[in-house]
Formats: sequence, C-alpha cells, structure tokens
Amino acid sequence: MSAITRYKLRKLLKYALVSMVVGTVLMLFGSQADLRLVLTWGVLGVWTGILEEFLFGRRFRSLAIPLQFLGKALAVNLLTIAFLGLAWLAGRGFNVPGAGIIRYPLADVIAGMGIYRFALQVVAVTSAAILVVQVEEFMGRRFFMGFLLGWYDKPRIDERVVLSMDLVGSSALNERLGDMLYFRFLKASYSLMTDPILRHDAEILKYVGDEVIFTWSMGAGTRRGNSLAMFFEIAERLQANRSWFMREFGAVPQFRGGVHGGRVIVAQVGHIKRAIDFSGDVMNTTSRVQSMAKNLKADLMITQELLDRMPGMDEQYELGPPVPLRVKGGERLMTVRTVARKGMNAARVRTGDARA
Repeated sequence: MSAITRYKLRKLLKYALVSMVVGTVLMLFGSQADLRLVLTWGVLGVWTGILEEFLFGRRFRSLAIPLQFLGKALAVNLLTIAFLGLAWLAGRGFNVPGAGIIRYPLADVIAGMGIYRFALQVVAVTSAAILVVQVEEFMGRRFFMGFLLGWYDKPRIDERVVLSMDLVGSSALNERLGDMLYFRFLKASYSLMTDPILRHDAEILKYVGDEVIFTWSMGAGTRRGNSLAMFFEIAERLQANRSWFMREFGAVPQFRGGVHGGRVIVAQVGHIKRAIDFSGDVMNTTSRVQSMAKNLKADLMITQELLDRMPGMDEQYELGPPVPLRVKGGERLMTVRTVARKGMNAARVRTGDARA
C-alpha cells in the first residue's frame, strides 16, 4: 500500500473517530445510549471524509483558513442533509432513488430521533469533524497528537533524520518578483512538494521563509533512502512544471539541501505562542551541511555518519569524495559527501538569477 493511500485512509479514519466521539457526547447529553447510533456517526464521519477529501477539499484551498472551514462545512452539510432527507422520505414509504440501500438503518434512526433534531446533530458533528481534522493538518499529525496527549510537556530524546532545504537565488528572486509575487512563487513550490512528502513518509518540522525543514524517525528516514529520494523527487516535480513557472514567474525554483541524523531533544517551547521544536547538535550540523552545499554549489550533501546507516545508497546515487566539516564550535570533525542521481547530469539547473 502506497504512502498516499495510507494517508487518505488515515484521514477517513480520523473523520470517523472524531464523528463518533462528538456524536457520543451529544448522545450522553441527550440521555441516549444506542450502539447503532454510534456506528451511524462513524459511517457519517467516513462519508464526511470522502466528501471533503475527494469532492470539496481542493475547491476551497485558495481561501483563507476560516473561509475554508466555512465553505467545506456548508458544502458537506448541505449534501449530507439532502441525503438524509432522501432516507427520511424512504422511511415514510416514498419511492426515492436508492431507497433499498438507505432505508436501513438511517430511516429508523431518523424516525426515532426526528428529522429536524437529527439534522441539527449532523451539522454539529460534521462541522466539528472538519474543524478538528483541519486544525490537525495545520499543526501536523505528530505535533497535534503531542499537544493533545502531552507528549512534549517535558523534553524527550528521539532519533531523527533531518533534511533542510532552501531556495537557490532567493534574494535575487525576491528583489525581482516583489514580495507578493515571491510569496506566490514559494507557495506554489511548497504545494508541489505534497506528493513526495506523503510518498516518503516525511513530516514538515517548519517553514522558515524560503527554507523548509523535514524530519523522519530514524527508521523511516533511512529506509530505502527516503530522505534522499524525496529530495530528488521534489526536484523532478519542480522541473516537470518548468513551463508553468516560467510563464507565471519567469523563474523555476531549485532547492539545495543538507541531511543529517541522530539524537535530538523534542520539546514544547513558548507560552503565549506554543510550538514543538527540535534542538541539539543534529540541527546545528544539518544547517552547517546545507551551508557547505551552498559553498560547493552542490544540490544535496549528507554526513557520512548518516550515510553509513543507509546501506546500498552508492548503488542508487553518485556520492562525491569525502569533505571534512568542523562542527560544534570546531571541536569535532565530520565527513560530508555530495549526492546526485546516477545517470543524470549532476550540474545544477539554474534559475537565471544570482545565487543567494
């Protein structure tokens, strides 16, 4: 099963679980206890997820987040209530399309609760499910669960792979395009990264202007060279949309990257504005590796320390000669290497602007 399929199935499961929880709370307030109704809320959650993910989700992505929520909630609820209306009519003996399918159990549930009361609860449950899943997507799955369960109230030690990517020639591009058009340029670039991120099980740690930092658990990041493969797949997707970028912006995005892995400290920071962040030598070293990639005009560089935990990479990629790198205040010497796809021109595809 592909990572994208797993992502979509997980999303449907989230909708089902949230709908069941919210629906059960409403049942308890209404002094009801009906397992059939709980399962009905779960089915309603899956239905809501299908509508949001495959029918309405992409239609509202250009809107501000509050308008995205309102648009999705309105569209999903209108279609859902129309479907429930058909079930209610079927339960009253009317000849409607699909009566044999929707008559049970929806017709019995609606008859027992009343169409207006049930429709009101449906609006509350589906709206809550859409809101919770949208907030979870905004924060990221790992960090959202961390906030809910208090995983990061105290610092935790974890082994992570970190990939830091920044835009080549960002300063010149910003000056030439202007702030608003440059922001659109970045947004379009980040949007095209979505499928590779899902396919290679990556998590987005944060965006820092024209830099984006990805992370994996050590197992996921080293498995099949996910952290390296994702970088090159992103590069290929950006180049595949070269004609569109040239037409819209007159430039094609290209990113350079640095990869490292090891022990990090994961903790919640801040009080007024809370966030979950990584700290430690791995983060500093990743930044230094990325800076070296810039100095050597390389697309991607990786530490030998992490490369040793990814056997078989020399069969898939062209690895440059070892280059020494001093880290942690010059106290420790590490080895880094350039990485390029085999059978491809390792030269950088330039945007036509001066480098940052």
